[in-house]
Amino acid sequence: MPSPVSKLLWIAACLLFSGNVSAQQPLRWGADPSGGAPYVYNDPNHPDQYIGYEKEMVDALAAAMGRKPEFAPSDWETLVSALQRKSFDVIVNGLEPTSDRQKQIQFSKPYYIFQLALTVRNGEQQIHSLADCKNRVVGTLGNTAASRLLQKENIPMRAYAEPLTAYRDLELKRIDAVIMDVPAEVFYVSKSTTLKRACEPFFRGTYNVGLRKGDDALKTEVDAAIDKIINDGSLEKILRKWGLWNDAQLELQKPAKAGEKNVDVGYDITSAAFNWREAIWRLTRAAFVTVLIAFGSMVIALVLGMPLAIGQWKGPRPVQWLCTIYVEFFRGTPVLVQLLFLYFGLPTIGLAMPAWLTALIGLGLNYAAYESQVYRAALEAIPRGQWEASYLLGMGPVLAFRRIILPQAFRIALPPMTNDFVSLFKDTSTAYAISVWELATAYRELANASGQFLLLGVAVSLYYLAMSLPMAHLARRLERKLQRREAIEAVEAEIN
Repeated sequence: MPSPVSKLLWIAACLLFSGNVSAQQPLRWGADPSGGAPYVYNDPNHPDQYIGYEKEMVDALAAAMGRKPEFAPSDWETLVSALQRKSFDVIVNGLEPTSDRQKQIQFSKPYYIFQLALTVRNGEQQIHSLADCKNRVVGTLGNTAASRLLQKENIPMRAYAEPLTAYRDLELKRIDAVIMDVPAEVFYVSKSTTLKRACEPFFRGTYNVGLRKGDDALKTEVDAAIDKIINDGSLEKILRKWGLWNDAQLELQKPAKAGEKNVDVGYDITSAAFNWREAIWRLTRAAFVTVLIAFGSMVIALVLGMPLAIGQWKGPRPVQWLCTIYVEFFRGTPVLVQLLFLYFGLPTIGLAMPAWLTALIGLGLNYAAYESQVYRAALEAIPRGQWEASYLLGMGPVLAFRRIILPQAFRIALPPMTNDFVSLFKDTSTAYAISVWELATAYRELANASGQFLLLGVAVSLYYLAMSLPMAHLARRLERKLQRREAIEAVEAEIN
């Protein structure tokens, strides 16, 4: 029979072991590190590590909870849906407890009181407040308090995926102003010599930790940890280090009375119910932009593709090499990288284009490489005898190509050309990276704001089908017409 001392030792060992297990229990938190400074972003000195004031706050939060923090990089537009899919336990990414999000997830106590800052170029003399932006284009992050405020005030807006892109476009005079949360504004604008604040920060709201509905035990833990790091000064130390401390944060230390909110978060600028009529109209306008970009890009691809094909097929050796380099470059690199290069790289040499024009030209140049290979294969498929027969009829090379070779090659190339055109409709979705508001971007905005991923996804799919199926049907009709014409010409040739 074990002695009392051995029993006590055994119990102590069990408690120590369980404490170690609890300490190692991870707290997986999700955030978007792409352009996420100063919240969480890659350390320029150590690119394999993440830094940021929220990263340091989560470390302190996890320590207060007796957990080990684990960062799960995600995308800003899909943070809420990723949380619901249990990709991580909590969201810590400057998340505002808006009414649309509260329908999908729950929130902790606030850990930061933010305001909005309006930024303009140094030489701007006409914008001194948000009211001066009624006829100006203002950039901001999508699905944020700032974007909702602009929509409520009917101010023309351009949504961006990260702050840096918005401020860069402001410097390049693509937009007139940027409205952003003060933490992002402090980080980016303080380093700029060309931008300034238009006025004192305004509005007020809070950042809260996002949790899945039903995770009440975890919410209790998180709330207690937030209270701890606020009251022991850990959070204030982190905010001061990053230049984000202000007197408004003292309100978080005030105990709330029964039934009273801890912090005034401003006014609610979201609607209570999802407006499907406005959503469909918004998708329709975005689909129109998608059609314009797709058709414009395809025109460039068709016009440029044929010279590339002929140059690679029959051109002199230097021309063949140049055409091959072009084709392999655009086929061998992602179209998304090409769009980012055109949009952000070319302005460094003084060539700045609007986002929609960049998308149109970029996709056109990319698809020209693919179309050239379709044309080259079709031209090489024409038997050599067709050329010889044309010469016997007294035609020169150019006339033979135009009247005999090209029509036959076109019929061969038509099916893959149609397939490329349908693919181009879908690839217009990559234009979201340079803030082009097209159909896929509109879907992301609406779905993430409302949580209606399924029904909106069905609606968007129907839009894409409505755009692509008529082209496929028209191509099939044209192909059958060409086949009938070729058969008639063959019969007439036999009769003659």
